[in-house]
Amino acid sequence: IKFSASFASRFLRAMSPLQVAGLMAAAPAGSRFSAGFDTMVMKLCQAGPERLMVITDFDQTLTTYFGKDGLPGDQCHDIMLRRFDDRVMSNLPDEVQQTFQDFDEWNTITAAERLARSDNDPAKQAVIGRRFFDAFHHLSAQHQLSRFAPACLAKSNVRVRDCLEKTFAWLNRWDVPFLVVSAGLRELLVPILEKSGAPLPSNTVLLSNSLEEAAVSVTSPEKVHALKLVPEFMSRAEGRTQVLLLGDKPSDCNPLAGLPDTPALKIAFLGEPSEEKFEQYLKIFDAVLVGDASMDFVNCLLDTVSNTVSTVRHTSDASIMV
Repeated sequence: IKFSASFASRFLRAMSPLQVAGLMAAAPAGSRFSAGFDTMVMKLCQAGPERLMVITDFDQTLTTYFGKDGLPGDQCHDIMLRRFDDRVMSNLPDEVQQTFQDFDEWNTITAAERLARSDNDPAKQAVIGRRFFDAFHHLSAQHQLSRFAPACLAKSNVRVRDCLEKTFAWLNRWDVPFLVVSAGLRELLVPILEKSGAPLPSNTVLLSNSLEEAAVSVTSPEKVHALKLVPEFMSRAEGRTQVLLLGDKPSDCNPLAGLPDTPALKIAFLGEPSEEKFEQYLKIFDAVLVGDASMDFVNCLLDTVSNTVSTVRHTSDASIMV
């Protein structure tokens, strides 16, 4: 029996639910998926890598929740706040020392404790958090603290997720526009990736803060405005109709506000799962990965996208004989 190329294409794409089932099985045990996950994956496969853009957070998304030593892993600001040489710190002005101490304490307490200290007012909590960011960056720029970043990083327990280099290799191979939106620090983010053997892909736009700039460019609540700040990325992503978003908290999805009409498959890395967290995350994300997951699931998804399209295109050049 001879089938036309167009029928072959539709037939192969009809196999996507089987691929989706295999993909879900590749996720770490205990991971969960939204009801619409399979539909979003099939849309991604049908669009293919040439129609895809990827947006990601950095801390605890591309890096792990637990560090090299099994303790909670450092985020970018933690590296400066906690890994500073005591002798060097003692020679800095009292204002710097006090700001570091206060900011580190604020970062260390739980989200519930931060909210309680803010009179249970999320808006007030955001103002307090922003005040710490502003003070830190003002002092960092004033006292040129970026010169101490390499020494602080050398003491850090931060580590990137396993197989991240494969993710970046796929993005390079398909020249997919890649946007990193992070409240972290450029002077640490880039070397963390490079030292781990996973330098940023060639088609990357990085939106983050800098130790050398007094002005804060990114905070979690303000990620909603991220795409307005990166016209270069929007130019690179012109004609792209699908988004893959990676994050570890709901606010990491905020950049999608700048793409209201673009379908997005959203994947979360959840460091400390609970029923309450699952309920919260599955209202926003399509897949919630647990167990401090490697990038294997994401890589399997990307391979499914490229392999499906490659197979469909191959059959479009010829008929199928049965």
